[in-house]
Amino acid sequence: MPVLLYCVTQPNPEAKVAAGISDAVVISREMLGVRVYWSEIDDPEAALGEPESLKKAALQFRQVLREVLAVTTPIPFRFPTLLESVDVLEQHLLPEQELYRDALARVDGAVQYEVVGTWSDEQQTDLATPVSGREYLKRRQEALGRVAAVESKLKSVTADSVREWRARQDRKNHRWFALVRRDDRERFIALLRSAGASQGVRLRLSGPWPPSEFVQRQTANADSC
Repeated sequence: MPVLLYCVTQPNPEAKVAAGISDAVVISREMLGVRVYWSEIDDPEAALGEPESLKKAALQFRQVLREVLAVTTPIPFRFPTLLESVDVLEQHLLPEQELYRDALARVDGAVQYEVVGTWSDEQQTDLATPVSGREYLKRRQEALGRVAAVESKLKSVTADSVREWRARQDRKNHRWFALVRRDDRERFIALLRSAGASQGVRLRLSGPWPPSEFVQRQTANADSC
């Protein structure tokens, strides 16, 4: 029977999740040094084949992750990851087993929060309109300066409540990801709220989430927050 994968975690503790996609039972098993969570799906086409069913399945997938996250730190699989049967599960995990074990050791006991920064004036900018190279460089420098200012503020106000920061630029906003110890979640949120508003930028916090942005090690020459 086809199986849909949710996540891997440390072998212990085990999270008990009653139901997953299509209300299927969520099964977990320890193998290759990690614990794997999945459901057997009778009819993948019915569960995932139509836009509405796919949307519902995605919500159920995230709910499973939330329930696992309440107990331990999961690393999610890309949704939807389907295998032909549970018999090939270990074979599927084998090439990435070291990555999973390394990542789980690094993010153990932590969760991820996301801060999205949106600048009001950039929301009015038409990115399809051509600009001169000089104007482009000017806008680029201004954007980098504003990002750096917000980044510095986030890091200073949250202090040691964050184990690691990472960042990513989208077309019209900037995203910061914070790896926060479970025990520091309330403190982290309180520190962010104490910082007050920043002029011209709207910051939106979401989480906690599984620490997906921290699965890969940060390379030495990568931009860091």
